[in-house]
Amino acid sequence: MLFLLLSVLLHVNGDNVQFFYDRFLLEADGNVRVTTSDGMTMTGDSFSMDLKLNRFVLAGHVHVQDRAGAQDGAALADFLDFNRIYFVPILRQAQDDKTAARDDGPSPDRWTFIDGDFAHPAKGREMPGDTFFFPDTGGAKPFIMTDSATVGSRSFVRFGGNHLDVANGLGAYVPTPSYYVNFSDDQHLGDNSLAGASFDATDQLAGNANSISAVHFRYDPTNKTYLSFEQHFSGKKAYAVFSVNPLTRQRKFWDLLTSDRPSEHFQIRTFTQLSTFQHGLSEPTDSGQYTTVQLTQALPRSFLQLNTQFTNYSLLTPVSDIQHRHPFQAQLTAQTFNNRIGKLPLYESVIYGFGYQHDSYGLQTIGGNTYTSIWQHNLGIQMYVPAVKIGNNPNDAKNLYLNATFQKNRTWNSAPHYIDTTQTSLSLSKTLDRHFLAFASYSVQNTGDYYGALQSIVYPSYVPVVDGVADPGYAAFNGVATFRTLSVDVNYSNNGNFAASLLARKHTDFPKPFPGLFPTPVLNILGQQQLANYLGEPPYDVTAEVRARINSRMSIDLARSYFFNYGGQRWSPAFVIQVTQ
Repeated sequence: MLFLLLSVLLHVNGDNVQFFYDRFLLEADGNVRVTTSDGMTMTGDSFSMDLKLNRFVLAGHVHVQDRAGAQDGAALADFLDFNRIYFVPILRQAQDDKTAARDDGPSPDRWTFIDGDFAHPAKGREMPGDTFFFPDTGGAKPFIMTDSATVGSRSFVRFGGNHLDVANGLGAYVPTPSYYVNFSDDQHLGDNSLAGASFDATDQLAGNANSISAVHFRYDPTNKTYLSFEQHFSGKKAYAVFSVNPLTRQRKFWDLLTSDRPSEHFQIRTFTQLSTFQHGLSEPTDSGQYTTVQLTQALPRSFLQLNTQFTNYSLLTPVSDIQHRHPFQAQLTAQTFNNRIGKLPLYESVIYGFGYQHDSYGLQTIGGNTYTSIWQHNLGIQMYVPAVKIGNNPNDAKNLYLNATFQKNRTWNSAPHYIDTTQTSLSLSKTLDRHFLAFASYSVQNTGDYYGALQSIVYPSYVPVVDGVADPGYAAFNGVATFRTLSVDVNYSNNGNFAASLLARKHTDFPKPFPGLFPTPVLNILGQQQLANYLGEPPYDVTAEVRARINSRMSIDLARSYFFNYGGQRWSPAFVIQVTQ
């Protein structure tokens, strides 16, 4: 008999098909039927497949059928990655004593099929000890209960009409028309084009080895509760991700992320975002768009990268002057990889860039001249010392570790000014025990905007007054700012089920913060600060963060900051809460 089990697809049906997400285990019981895309059919009482190990077992009244014939057996195991199929057939041996044929009844044997040669089984060959092992699921609740599944070897499993555990392990099942799980090593099928959210429950409706279609049930403090849609496509050298987020709100963002790698040394990436204000899918009352294109060419020990951005403030008939704007910018950058300096524990990287910006409505006005186009070039260097051990304790965890970085960058502009940025940081870390890790750092960032003889015109000296209170210290500011930050961080973790951190920082900046003088930076959709350093940052802050695993698939992360009543502000606006899967 000739049969083939090395097909790409397996179709599994049974009275009770279950999927355990935490173990990537597919189980089936009762009238199990397995059909391969090569036309082979197998039936049995029980089925178990470890999707990560890429092998399955079928046992109990096994019947195998293909175009060449059929065979009954007690059990069958397919180790797909090793081209080994193990089979326990039920044979009927006839014995001829020259007078009558006598049937001795069924008897088991052991057959091994090697490299797809099913016409010549290796009989009686020794098999691995766990060949026909059925895992014990204990009291675990399945993530999905259904009656059918399609498995793409090493890539995906897709379920038909099923019941899905929306409580992730608590056993609260709701019916869904279909569900898809990808477990391939294609990282690009996991790329995300959606904005952050506090909670995201994903229903992957459909997919195959190269695509995923998903609906997201989401919540964030800005949009509240809403639905989003995301579509993934991925191939050997290219991928694309499209999304609409939020799908059920008037302000929608239509995002398209693409990537193509024509060769091993060249890559093209694009990102386009279309913003619309519309009811459902009706004609929008407002629409704008921007696109970024990134080209990267690998070179020996370095790379060359071109970044461009195109913006359209309105795709509809403009109703205001600002909607006529179509700014454009481009930046060509060459950067070396990190190179060690001699035998020192010191590494360096150099970057040089050349850029262009254009906005017909003006980019900057200096000395009465408005610049609609600005050419610029920049030169930068980065040096760092990675993880230098301080101490000679044989147990490395008992020693201190030092990290230090230095970055310097200057940008020259065709408008008469240049910008210098210098950042230096020093940090020490120590493992206190198997649960606690302590970290301390001190960083200084200097940013200067230099206009030569026009310095006092661009940055005039004056004393601001806020709510009737003057800030005379601001009069010394002339376009050069300094940010000094001392940080102490203590982290606790417990086997990945619980983690907590407490970060305390002291900021000594110039100009000094003055309540109400500088605008508060815009927070992201989760309520987090988007800038590392900014003018007006509170002098002291403490941030506590806790992450706990709720079950095998879900964790919750809570964080909040305290600002010691600076300008009447004690706590950050709200807890930052995020549920991750």
